[in-house]
Amino acid sequence: MTGGMLRLDPVERLAVQVTLHPGGTVFSVLKDLFRAPPERVPARWRRALRMAVPTRALDAVRPVLAQRDCFMPDGLALIPDLTAFDLAEVGARLRALDPHRTAAEVSAYFEGAPPPAWRGLMDDPRGFLAAYALVVDAVTDAVAPRWRKAGPLLSRETERVGAAVVTGAVDALLGTLPAPVRYEEGRMRLTHSCGVESMAGRPLVLMPLVAGFTSGMYGVDRDDAVWFAYPVPGLGHLESGQPVEAAPAEADPLGLVLGPVRSQILRRLLLRPTLGRLSRELSLSPSTLTYHCDQLAAAGLLHRERRGRHVVVTATPRGTALTRLLTDIPDR
Repeated sequence: MTGGMLRLDPVERLAVQVTLHPGGTVFSVLKDLFRAPPERVPARWRRALRMAVPTRALDAVRPVLAQRDCFMPDGLALIPDLTAFDLAEVGARLRALDPHRTAAEVSAYFEGAPPPAWRGLMDDPRGFLAAYALVVDAVTDAVAPRWRKAGPLLSRETERVGAAVVTGAVDALLGTLPAPVRYEEGRMRLTHSCGVESMAGRPLVLMPLVAGFTSGMYGVDRDDAVWFAYPVPGLGHLESGQPVEAAPAEADPLGLVLGPVRSQILRRLLLRPTLGRLSRELSLSPSTLTYHCDQLAAAGLLHRERRGRHVVVTATPRGTALTRLLTDIPDR
């Protein structure tokens, strides 16, 4: 499928929520078992999981999980609803699914002709779900220690989203979301179009993941909400062995909403620097600086203008207003 654009309601009126939903994390890690290349989930996890799960169960679910089509029933994606719940409930909720209703949902989506990857579910719905549950249980057990350890990161992300909503900085927050979505001035660019083009008054639910550094998912076809799942900021501390509590907390609201690098960039724009000067002052490589400036520009906070051999970077009126709002910079 080709990509698509999702039109947001006026961003200042967009209802944004955050949910600490373990199902998304388990499913993201589960997909990584069959993804090539993997989404930077630790190799030791993949080896341990493949050894812990019966080979027959892995073989039964492999065709469905290895495909790249954007469709997956919410129940099989382990997100039957968007409310937070305990990690231990993931397997129980999967086992509560009606096998034949799940098969009927797949058949309806593909208009009665599901691709070969779904043959195992269509031929034996109950057996497929039983095998799937064994795989999910193994992944849940592997994820549990990491999920608990990431508690402070998840709490901090809840605070970051809340700060953006309260201060009217939702557009800046959306500009920090990584692939597979990208914020572009009132719209979200999606990897797959999935046939949905507008929010239609639905809230936006953000779901931080404790999975791979580049993992990400979204759902735009529910009646009750649109959701985006993304790696919780700070995952590197889990992999480095550094205590999560020692991860540097943001000292100000602007840094909390945008992250430390982008908040430093935005503050320096009052001096109308060149990209070269910014790169030197922040000790960032040109490619890294360009990436962060792209995100700030997509959020409508930054403008670039070429002047001779140099590119001058300035804040947009929205960027200036956000900086002053969140750092108490007086009007000049």
